[in-house]
Amino acid sequence: MERRRVVVPISKQAEFRLDYDECEDNDLVEYPLSEEKFYKLFNLGFFHQLNAELDLMIDDYEQEEILENKLDQLKVFMNSFMQQHPDNPILNDLHELFQVAYDKRTSVFFFF
Repeated sequence: MERRRVVVPISKQAEFRLDYDECEDNDLVEYPLSEEKFYKLFNLGFFHQLNAELDLMIDDYEQEEILENKLDQLKVFMNSFMQQHPDNPILNDLHELFQVAYDKRTSVFFFF
């Protein structure tokens, strides 16, 4: 199993259970980040720019979350970043994952 994961709860109830480490099967949509994928994003400046735009601290050995109140900012950031880096399969995967958070109005969690 990959050490780094980006996670989106599928509902507010699932997000609550995640807060208490009581998740049930199918509560989360998870995207494991291999070492290779992590460094590809890192070298693109993805984490640096995301941190700066949304006032976050996504980094190795850190946990961070993008709460519902920042989802609109995340969407704007992702659209802009994806235009700068079209056809990037890792960004496309994250975009699809984040879409779950947009649709369900849940948070995005980075477990690094």
